[in-house]
Amino acid sequence: MIANDLDALGELLHPQLSYTHSNALMDSKESYIASLANGVVRYMSVDREDTAVTEIGDTAVITGTAAFTVHARGTDITINSRYSSVWLKNDGRWQFFVWHNTPFPK
Repeated sequence: MIANDLDALGELLHPQLSYTHSNALMDSKESYIASLANGVVRYMSVDREDTAVTEIGDTAVITGTAAFTVHARGTDITINSRYSSVWLKNDGRWQFFVWHNTPFPK
């Protein structure tokens, strides 16, 4: 990713981001941005289905299923999974707070 994209992403991420990958590894805001900047993970495509958004006050929960194609540590992989995402409204703007991704059994 280029610096401007990472700066824009940084604005969308909550300072206390908790990002749980499909392999159960976790990232903070800082480690997630670093993995993208260093090319450890590169998202190639995301095909989402069954997306549902529930907004309650200053919290939004997004759930659905998706096929993620990523280039991770030198290998292209596709992960079919169910995900949950939580966004919080801070000072009138939405920020990405929690991600959890569970792969479907093979």
